[in-house]
Amino acid sequence: MTGIELTGIRKRFGETEVVKDLDLSIAEREFLVILGPSGCGKSTLLRMIAGLEDVTQGRIAIGAQDVTWTQPGQRGCAMVFQNYALYPHMSVAGNMAYGLKVAGVPRRERSERVARIAATLELGALLDRKPHELSGGQRQRVAMGRAMIRSPRVFLFDEPLSNLDAKLRAQLRLEIKRLHRDLGTTSIFVTHDQLEAMTMADRMVVMNAGRIEQVGTPQEIYRQPATRFVAGFIGAPAINMFPALIDEDGRAMAPGGWYPCPDAVWALAPGTAVELGVRPADVVAAASDACRPSFTPDISEDVGTEVHLHAHGAGFDLTLSVPAGAPLPTRSFAISFPSGVAHCFLKENGQRAALRHSIPERTEATWPETSLSSI
Repeated sequence: MTGIELTGIRKRFGETEVVKDLDLSIAEREFLVILGPSGCGKSTLLRMIAGLEDVTQGRIAIGAQDVTWTQPGQRGCAMVFQNYALYPHMSVAGNMAYGLKVAGVPRRERSERVARIAATLELGALLDRKPHELSGGQRQRVAMGRAMIRSPRVFLFDEPLSNLDAKLRAQLRLEIKRLHRDLGTTSIFVTHDQLEAMTMADRMVVMNAGRIEQVGTPQEIYRQPATRFVAGFIGAPAINMFPALIDEDGRAMAPGGWYPCPDAVWALAPGTAVELGVRPADVVAAASDACRPSFTPDISEDVGTEVHLHAHGAGFDLTLSVPAGAPLPTRSFAISFPSGVAHCFLKENGQRAALRHSIPERTEATWPETSLSSI
């Protein structure tokens, strides 16, 4: 068993607490991604699992073994860093085999392991090269090979793709997932890139300011964000947020008496300040009327498969994502969306609010086929 249990983990640097009473269970053979902004404590957490940072308080168990104070080399973990950390004077083969050499593994076995791992990572033709003769993607594969060659129980990845261009990042995402599948190890991957997290994770942990905001599958976190922070951090373009107050019937009323979700009744007291979150892809333009605020088109961004239209009005900004080639509004317009796609968060603490009763099932917003030039 190579599951990992983190219990009551705290980490302080002086008077600053960077990881705050964190509990987390990671299943055997799971690919877990820890996602969050810079400074949220995600890399510090990974380094504590590896043994490169001491915990201030709490317990770390790998399998059935308490490794809280175990030396890094005895934990069965292998770590891949953002900056590759290769020895510049050694060849690819030398870098990959160095840990085995220090451990006293016989030369013949070292050579066999290097050849096997190099074949897996398509590094066979590069074994005699030095790091400065390699591309960024090749260097990162060497770093992965050096970790794999130790046959670890746990792989730890600390933002390993951050220094690569977009094409290489996409390629290595696939390679890392294939390796995880083929090796059957437990993997923890730290990143600030939501695309990496969404495409690679079995489960995601979203961190903010040293705490876990939400744990779940990529779809759970995208479709049912537990907090306003998660809703705003996940998704590109970012989710739209509308300020509102809960009325006597439990409905959310936006400034000007507008009801963005007239069919949704929230389990909140009248007068509660909330924010309604709606993904840009779920918003549809409609003709302006006296019952809804108007928005004025500002900037459009064509990303190939769709167009992101940025607009402003009613005291806040709005983004719509529409299919490529679909007509765009050229004048002021109103918006609509199904109530089932809206997320309600308390203004006070950002927590998700519960519905008082069920609402119609989610339906995909369909962009109108007719011209919107008159809107």
